[in-house]
Amino acid sequence: MQIDKRHQISPYLVFFTIYSSQVGVGILSFQRIIAKKAGFDAWFGVLLAGCFVQLFIWMMYKLLAKADGDIVDVHSMVFGKIIGKGFSMIIMLYYWLASVSVLLGYIEIIQVWMFPNLSAWILSVIILVLVYYCVSGGFRVVVGISFLSFLYPQIYLIILYVFPIKMAHFSNLLPIMNHSFMDILDSVKSSMYTLAGTETLLMFYPFIRNGHSSRKYAHLGALFTTLLYTFSAIVSFSFYSEKQLASTIWPELSLTKIMKFSYLERFEYIYISMYLIIVTALLALLLWCCSRGLKRIFNKKQKYILMVLSFASVLLCQFIKESYKELFDQFITQMNLWLFYAYIPILLLVLTLLKRSHKNG
Repeated sequence: MQIDKRHQISPYLVFFTIYSSQVGVGILSFQRIIAKKAGFDAWFGVLLAGCFVQLFIWMMYKLLAKADGDIVDVHSMVFGKIIGKGFSMIIMLYYWLASVSVLLGYIEIIQVWMFPNLSAWILSVIILVLVYYCVSGGFRVVVGISFLSFLYPQIYLIILYVFPIKMAHFSNLLPIMNHSFMDILDSVKSSMYTLAGTETLLMFYPFIRNGHSSRKYAHLGALFTTLLYTFSAIVSFSFYSEKQLASTIWPELSLTKIMKFSYLERFEYIYISMYLIIVTALLALLLWCCSRGLKRIFNKKQKYILMVLSFASVLLCQFIKESYKELFDQFITQMNLWLFYAYIPILLLVLTLLKRSHKNG
């Protein structure tokens, strides 16, 4: 599939796009989740999950290079146009549900920490209007927001980690590897969805100029986020005790409470507000992938599909109450693991065999 060069991005920008796709609200709470069984050895699980992500990126590039297009083209080659569209619809459904999960997570943080009486539908409308504005500008605008989501927040992240390190007890991490292999695997599984997001490459690959040359930047982007998540886990584990961590819903966000300035009392307000850049970039990328895929499947204008998706997202945010949010997140996690870490390798194997049979034929 050929894309006009005016709409394509340089290969090095894939680094920022991968970063943006992986870093969302999950980094604020994943420490508690991965430490449930593996304790403070769970940071090993983050590193192992990062290795699986690197392998997954390699497989995606192999798959997309063989099809010379996106995941919709891959499905058409393997299953035919009609059945292929059905499989592509499942991937698009995941992108949309994942965006709703991110949106719900950020709205919950705003309601708990800043505006407890503000309705979810108001927040979702405000955020989605901003996201619609970004996505309607095209993929290059989405990548530009991804670049900003990397550039600005790094300053706040560095400041955030400096304060707890001064009061850290790194002895909390000792003894190392005193949990079973199965416990470590459980932390790997929990980390996989936290590090999810690279699957957006399945849709935006054709928009990369000389796509094959961008692979090293995709790997570097995933490596950077893996190290960032690992460092975040180590900082939290060295600051909290295991009992404290188990009862802290957003460990990284709670670290902002120890930051006091003579001119600023509530640093968390700035931190949460700054996070809107990160959330907007991630939502824009996911909704762009979904609307782009549905445009190719149904041959409709992308802006109309985006409007429908945005409206449906607002409705779903209203229907999913707090008691069902955990079940919804678990469903998205399982969907991610099966679709991308089980289905994509099988799809790559099938496409490789088909290519070889055509050559031999």
